[in-house]
Amino acid sequence: MRHIAATPVGRKVRAEAEVTAVDGTRVSFSVRATDFEHDIGEGVHERRVVDRARLTRHVAEMEAKDSAPREGR
Repeated sequence: MRHIAATPVGRKVRAEAEVTAVDGTRVSFSVRATDFEHDIGEGVHERRVVDRARLTRHVAEMEAKDSAPREGR
C-alpha cells in the first residue's frame, strides 16, 4: 500500500479491493483508499487460500512435537 495523502482524525474513509488475478491458491488484489474527496492510498495485496483442515493437522503435529519429552532435559 502506498500512502498518498493524510486524512484528519475522525474523517470517514472508504477502502476498496478488487480481485485482479487467481493463480492456484494465490489471489491478487488491487486496493484503494479514499476519504471521499481525495485518494489517500493505493497498492496491491496478495493472499493464499489455505486448506484449514490441513493447517490444523500441521499445527497439532508441531505442538505435539514441541511438547514431547526430549533426551537430555
